[in-house]
Amino acid sequence: MKHLFIFSMFFLLVITACKKAQIEHTKDSSQLIPWTDTSNLHPKNVQFKALLEKYRLKGLPGISLLINDQNGTWVGSTGKADIVKNIPFGVGQVSKAASITKLFMGTLVFKLMEDSVNSGLGYNSLYKPVSTWLPENIISKLPNGRKITLGQCMKHETGIPDLINESKFYLAVLNNPNKKWKAEELLEFIYGKEPEFVPGDTAIYSNTNTVLVTMIIEAATGKKHADLLHEKILAPLGLTNTYYQPHDQLPAITAQGYYDLYNNNTIVNVSNLVTGSGNGYGGLYSNVFDLYKFIDLLLIMKTFLLPKSLAIMETYGKPDDPNEYGYGIMKKFISRGVNAGYGHSGRDLGYTANLFYFPNKKVTHVFFINYGTDADSKLKKVFQDFQEELLNLTLQ
Repeated sequence: MKHLFIFSMFFLLVITACKKAQIEHTKDSSQLIPWTDTSNLHPKNVQFKALLEKYRLKGLPGISLLINDQNGTWVGSTGKADIVKNIPFGVGQVSKAASITKLFMGTLVFKLMEDSVNSGLGYNSLYKPVSTWLPENIISKLPNGRKITLGQCMKHETGIPDLINESKFYLAVLNNPNKKWKAEELLEFIYGKEPEFVPGDTAIYSNTNTVLVTMIIEAATGKKHADLLHEKILAPLGLTNTYYQPHDQLPAITAQGYYDLYNNNTIVNVSNLVTGSGNGYGGLYSNVFDLYKFIDLLLIMKTFLLPKSLAIMETYGKPDDPNEYGYGIMKKFISRGVNAGYGHSGRDLGYTANLFYFPNKKVTHVFFINYGTDADSKLKKVFQDFQEELLNLTLQ
């Protein structure tokens, strides 16, 4: 999630708030490699290993990394999935994908559009107002509620404020760390707010948009979006190490998530703060192998969606520096010109993930880090350096 504004006055509540853990025990996943591993034969094997070790020593708790390029696939990991229990962060470790959930939700919308007879959603639904599906008691309180379309929600062109930026939201999360938030409850944090811009004028990332997308999916189909995620994507692709919290029970190989709450180089376990997970904008947990399979079929092999669906999905709008947005998909690292990446990033309080394909170089990046790198801490810059060094190493 973008722009995680965590206020210091809330930090004191965290330790006492995390009373009952949803991620109670983490097990070693080092052996979970679904193919014969030939990473040691990759020409950049030594450099990749050195990169992971360098940033483990700089303080990132655990990292799993998968790189696919014209030399094959390299996978590796370092650090700890559970610091207290001294459990290593394995290559197959399940960790939080956070906002990569949005890429799955965007894909789900297009899968439903391809089955318009049964789903009630067609390609023209992108241009229909959200009032087509959402009731008046929501539309009347929603900033720009009468002006926005489903497609604008998917491309972050609505002007609706981001609920994640509301201090009252984080206070509610900390006071109710294991609460299973309903979509309507999340919208209450932005009801009555002034819109940030006229719909379609620009693009500014807002998690609220994806909450609305999931509500529209459910209104159109009469089914829970979590069930459709399994039915249309996870099951057909065999993504057996992908879970959607809190709808799914997380496995024992789920990594603990950490953050330096006091900015004093002491990280704290924040795994069980549920920041609205399960409402489209976050909540997906996975590993590098499942996410690689997903992006390979979606953007590289291009077999999961129909050509028409993928062409529309990858129609990018106005830039929201440093990103551009298609329908549920992100174009990132646009300052690199033709070497930009396509996919989505994921940021949450205790977790970080990237899933990107760089078509000009035919390179795919998938990584998980069990530390929240979007909010301010000394490790934020460490992560940014890691990401930049990884890009330079793989795209040169």
